[in-house]
Amino acid sequence: MTSVSGLLAGCSSVSHVVADHWPRMLGGLPEGVPPRLENPPEYMSVNETPPARDTKKLTPEERAKYEAEIAASRTQNTTQGEQAKTQSAAQPPIN
Repeated sequence: MTSVSGLLAGCSSVSHVVADHWPRMLGGLPEGVPPRLENPPEYMSVNETPPARDTKKLTPEERAKYEAEIAASRTQNTTQGEQAKTQSAAQPPIN
């Protein structure tokens, strides 16, 4: 078994096909993963510069909105963490 799995893992042209069809419990891909591209994009050359990004700066209103969302999410996470700590401290450990 070890030699077969070693051979399959060592063949890069076959390993992704095998890994895509493994069941989840054996280390396969989770549910809902999009399928692989038929023709994956080629790697850039080491000396090639990436194309310029089409980005714009955030307006002060957009920045304030995103910072407020992040602060609210952080507060919610902190609150949930504290609640989990108090609930786990209230319950005796199961042996």
